[in-house]
Amino acid sequence: MARDPRGGSKPARPGGASAARPAPWAGLEVPPLVVFALLAVAIVLLHVPGLPRTFFADDFLFLDQVRSRTLLESLRVADPLSNFYRPVSRQIYFWIISATTNESGFAFHASNLFFFVVLVGLFYLVARRMAGGVAAAIGTAFLALHYAGDVPVRWACGSQELLSVGGALAALWLHLGGRRFLAAAFLVVAALSKEIVLLTPLIAAIADRRPGESLWHSARRAWPLGIGVAVWAAVWLLAPHTRQAASTEVELHPWGAVSTYVHLLQVFFGFEARQGELWRLPRVGPPLVPLVLAAVAVFFARESRRARDPKPASPASDTTHTAAREALPFGRSGQSRARHAIVTGILWALLATVPIIAVAVLWSAYYYLYAMCGAALALGAALSRVPRGWAVAALVPLAWGSASARHLDEFTSARNPWSAMSHINRFYIERATRVCEGYLADLRALHPDFPQRSTLFFAGLKPNVAFQVADGPLIRWAYRDSSLRSYYLTNFSRDKATRGPNYYFVSQSDSISEMAEGSDRMLRIAFSMLVSDWPPGAHDALSLEIERDPSSDRARYWSAWTSYALDRPDEGRQSLASAGYGLESAPASGQRAAYDALARGDTLGAMALAREEVKRHALDAAAHALLADLMLIRDPDDPDAAIEALAARVLAPLDPIVWRRWAMVQARRDRYLEALKSFDRYFELAGAMGENDAEAKRWVEAMRRVLPGGAAKPEALRD
Repeated sequence: MARDPRGGSKPARPGGASAARPAPWAGLEVPPLVVFALLAVAIVLLHVPGLPRTFFADDFLFLDQVRSRTLLESLRVADPLSNFYRPVSRQIYFWIISATTNESGFAFHASNLFFFVVLVGLFYLVARRMAGGVAAAIGTAFLALHYAGDVPVRWACGSQELLSVGGALAALWLHLGGRRFLAAAFLVVAALSKEIVLLTPLIAAIADRRPGESLWHSARRAWPLGIGVAVWAAVWLLAPHTRQAASTEVELHPWGAVSTYVHLLQVFFGFEARQGELWRLPRVGPPLVPLVLAAVAVFFARESRRARDPKPASPASDTTHTAAREALPFGRSGQSRARHAIVTGILWALLATVPIIAVAVLWSAYYYLYAMCGAALALGAALSRVPRGWAVAALVPLAWGSASARHLDEFTSARNPWSAMSHINRFYIERATRVCEGYLADLRALHPDFPQRSTLFFAGLKPNVAFQVADGPLIRWAYRDSSLRSYYLTNFSRDKATRGPNYYFVSQSDSISEMAEGSDRMLRIAFSMLVSDWPPGAHDALSLEIERDPSSDRARYWSAWTSYALDRPDEGRQSLASAGYGLESAPASGQRAAYDALARGDTLGAMALAREEVKRHALDAAAHALLADLMLIRDPDDPDAAIEALAARVLAPLDPIVWRRWAMVQARRDRYLEALKSFDRYFELAGAMGENDAEAKRWVEAMRRVLPGGAAKPEALRD
């Protein structure tokens, strides 16, 4: 560089040795629409493979709500989840698409993909207005490739996230453009889609702040957005659907706030991994073609002419210079504009994360979609100040992290704010829909149709697939019959079983088969519910069995202990007497003889003596305990042995040993959750004896590790 007489350096002459070589695309003017089109194609390529999937879980509830109803009727019916009032993204969205596409799963997923593209496009407009074309392209590329959009696109109920965040972005764009009342209207729509965007007025005030202006002054311009939130609150409170709102969803945890912001950073980088493999490198590379398209969009992005060259009429004139400067977005240019966008983006991400604290124990990456918009703005503004190649290089590891999280074949099911993985991710959706499609194919092969008013009962369904939801909306969707009902077998009751024809199904692995018929089917159903600690259903099943076969003393005997479990001792004694059992509660005198026979090795003789004692002294808990132990030693799978263990438990509920025995019966039949509760009761009653019971503690530890979220059996969380 040559020296300037005023002490500076003169630029090198064109063609000189030190002249900078412009990039080959430097002079190419690419319209912003083309830049975004490249990013939109990248989004479509990422998400098109998920379009053919069917519905999942809550989807069937909303399909059921709008089927055969007008839109007004659908809005008047109580929300099927009874947790939040979101009429725009639930009833209205599902009614419109269902009515126009005959409840097509492909149509719902295609619509979600369309709205995700629109959402990203609205972010591009907001970022371009705030930080310029280059920053907008970089930030939009990050958002387009980020895995937070996976679940909303692949789950029809993702409409809640998409319409909420998209509506909030539209409100921000309109507010920054001066159309503040229209912005407020969009915010009402967004909030009635999902509450994650309720702090948008504060985000708008921060984004709209001018140089040297206090936040209070910019907040005053955002008052229409505040009115929008007030309108939402009024609608939400007046709606009858909200009386039980959030009762099953919101769970404030002592560490919820801290963990939520830790997960914010985790989601930004896509730092999720299999259990125990958090520090391993990703197993997959970044999405090559979408990443190339994003890189091309970033390289072709340009600032608007107004931002590049404000052209003040006279630098000497303060008035003219100020007018030209204020012609730029927010009266800023250059580094000041970038700094403002960075600060706004960071605060945006932090504020958008606040509502997630209420559901920290069930966090998932897609909850952070709105926060990722703020992070994308900050990232784009920061990288817009470095050479374009470095900006693209920074996007590569971020896209790689998202790709790794996107292809994770595991999920967390435990309610834990510190889990290293999302509770609902792409694998969760794909696994559930795959299993449900298989179940449904088996069911249709067994029964191409069902008689009207049929009731289906299911046992052994794979966990975390939501095939059986509520009273059977999936079955009604599959068979297009509003009279059908379905339930878990453990929800069996007389009123459900007597409304029409009944069908019973059992699942093993990923297939469904019909429960074997036979005269003892009701007894099998009752037994299943007893070991699941659901005596009401067992009582109804046994009463139906007694009606079918009034001579069944076995059914009456089982029914007696079911009545005791329901705290109906008079009814229980009546059932025992009708089955031929003596109602003595004094200790059975013949137990000593049974123990002597057992000492001689005569197990069958001891069992026969114990049976006689139970027959004469049916209300003696010790007699039932002895018979239960003998029968369980001979055959641990004998259902009558389990009934004796239940009899001992209901007759002596303060004896710790009866709870230990009952827990072992439940564990033997894979009722791990119920067994853990029984073991807890045992330890509570046993005191020091329980503290020293190493075997019981080993059983408890083994079951906890087997349950979803444990370490011993990760296949409970992945296939």
